[in-house]
Amino acid sequence: MILAGPPPLDPDEARSRTLDELSKAEYDDSPGFIQWLLGVIERWLADLVDGIDGSSAAQAGIAVLLLLVLLVVAVLVLRRTGLIRRSHTLAVATELDAEPVLTAAELRASARSAITAGQLDDGTVLALRALVRDLEVRTLLDVTAGMTAHEAAGRAARSYPDLRGRLLRGADAFDTAAYSHREPSPKQADDLLRLAEYISESAPDLSDTDAAESSDPLGDHDRSRTGAGA
Repeated sequence: MILAGPPPLDPDEARSRTLDELSKAEYDDSPGFIQWLLGVIERWLADLVDGIDGSSAAQAGIAVLLLLVLLVVAVLVLRRTGLIRRSHTLAVATELDAEPVLTAAELRASARSAITAGQLDDGTVLALRALVRDLEVRTLLDVTAGMTAHEAAGRAARSYPDLRGRLLRGADAFDTAAYSHREPSPKQADDLLRLAEYISESAPDLSDTDAAESSDPLGDHDRSRTGAGA
């Protein structure tokens, strides 16, 4: 028996579903603007098509010219609002354990140079890598292959609980720089670098960690005997 497939969507329903999908938060922070822009483009295109009766080459030429102008305007608007980027190219690696291994001080210096030169993506990535490298050298963070910025921020917050909010915002800025179609703001890049500098000069708060270890009902002997923590 052949199962019948779902009924085909009519054009209005297909457009409605497309707009609903593009309005989801994971696609952009400004779904209202996207929906509005798509509606404007659709209406303008419909007006252009309706105005061409196929008998005038001049009308067709004007319609094509207007369409090109419309596309240029749309691209400029999207760039202005940050919905598309001029370049997705990073000059630095985004892996938190990227080779070659540089010192935290070297990474911070490179981040400062990049931010000063207006290379906000590179500066933001380097700033978080500097922060992570510093904590790793001080044995406050165990960096694993493929670790994400938010994983690193969450684990770093165990040693600096008062800075949890700033660490998570720094991870957000890193993700924007490394993966988003937008770039971080100068303030985001500078805040993350300042956070890396502050942490490098600050002692960690290990009271929560010590309390967790002292309240652990399994001692080292019992842990090894039961295989826990392997």
